[in-house]
Amino acid sequence: MIRVLRQVRELFLVIEDPRKLVKALEILMRFKVGVRGVDTYIRRIQGVILLDSEGYRYLVDNDIDLDGYILNIDTNGFDKSVATAIVYTRALIVNPLKNMVVGIDYGKNVGVAIVVNDDIVYTNKYKVVEEALKDIKFFVYNVEADLKTVRVGISDNLEDSFIDQVVEAFKDVASIEFIPEDRSSRNRYLVENVKLSDDEIAAINIALYREGKVSIS
Repeated sequence: MIRVLRQVRELFLVIEDPRKLVKALEILMRFKVGVRGVDTYIRRIQGVILLDSEGYRYLVDNDIDLDGYILNIDTNGFDKSVATAIVYTRALIVNPLKNMVVGIDYGKNVGVAIVVNDDIVYTNKYKVVEEALKDIKFFVYNVEADLKTVRVGISDNLEDSFIDQVVEAFKDVASIEFIPEDRSSRNRYLVENVKLSDDEIAAINIALYREGKVSIS
């Protein structure tokens, strides 16, 4: 059984800088991550805590106990902290992050699935190739893992120009694999009221290098 897009930890947002807060919220909304705020009535935070230096000072000054993964956008970098926070909310085991595998199903739509350890932390389908590659880069470039792999399904309509784009984008940061795509697409699944498209299912199978059916919890 495979966990798909299941938020296993709460994400607390404690960013005092308004511009950084808005930017973080926009990214988290795009990747459909639920967030919580913090007030003085909260005495203890358990989960993933995404903050800036002023936010950390607020927590300390108000004697709020922190129990979880603290990611400071000012010291660790903005994109790196936000991308890591997303993964930490959806991956059951995060210490260590042994591997990240990106499955790409190329076609009329581009299906994308990102698997970290044994958890599927992100899936989507895109009509525009550049948008798909942008989101993949956000995770591959910013999340630290022992091994990173970008895996592309080989199909009749796989274009050389897309292969070139993938190789150019990820050759320095990940292993790149091309695998047979035969029968990778499967029927739609309903996962916690989120319906996965055939493109997303195909991308999951490619990421997991499976030709058979994917069992989804």
